[in-house]
Amino acid sequence: MPMTDVGATRVHWTRDGAGPPLVLLHGLGGDISFWDADHERLAPDFDVITVDLRGSGATAGSEELTIGELAEDVRAVLDDAGVQRAHTLGFSLGGLVALELALTHPDRVGGLILASTYARMGAQARRFLDAVLDVYSRGATNRQMYDLIAPWLFSASFVADPANAGFFNLTDADLEDQGRAEWCALYRAQQAFDVTARLGELTARTLILTGQEDHLVSPHDTRVLTNGIGGAQQYVFHAAGHLVNVERPDEFLDVVRDFLLPSE
Repeated sequence: MPMTDVGATRVHWTRDGAGPPLVLLHGLGGDISFWDADHERLAPDFDVITVDLRGSGATAGSEELTIGELAEDVRAVLDDAGVQRAHTLGFSLGGLVALELALTHPDRVGGLILASTYARMGAQARRFLDAVLDVYSRGATNRQMYDLIAPWLFSASFVADPANAGFFNLTDADLEDQGRAEWCALYRAQQAFDVTARLGELTARTLILTGQEDHLVSPHDTRVLTNGIGGAQQYVFHAAGHLVNVERPDEFLDVVRDFLLPSE
């Protein structure tokens, strides 16, 4: 499996497909497997590169890190892959990394898609996730953490639908084995992130994706991005929560393709 050395850290990534390069960046608590379904369907149209952010999947973490360091990891992966410029799609935490990469290395980012993310974490999400951090720091298990967080990642109708019960009745073996210290370090990096004042510097063509019922990214958070980034487009997934690619998979991929691929 490809590994890129960034100082003492070895960053794991994968590559598959044909077409313009597209980097996929997962959210907090996830790894490259978050994109499995999307990756398979995007590969016919794109040279898809997925990255395990520090402290996730096969990439080791540390007790302290910044979003800037994660963005530099992605830049190093692009260097290793021989890719000068790539479309970049970041989800939640991955959206912060994509924002930082586009601000710090604008020559490396083509189209920028920010899914379920923000320039600065909103007050409601911060209160909830700060409480989650406290619970996890006191020794909660991965299973307890998942049971606490999962219902808030989806719309009310998705949670209530018996057909979706499998998303909430996972066994311990189903859960990703991310360490407590790694999760906490990544969340603290999110806590500290704020590029609100820098949004006007972005030059990448940008699409902002949001779920109408996202409990973690408020309409205000989305407006800050849309109004702050010159020429940014916005797409709202009706009656969808934070995990828009899970609740609306076909619609999600159609929107991504329509934005990144030239019309015929």
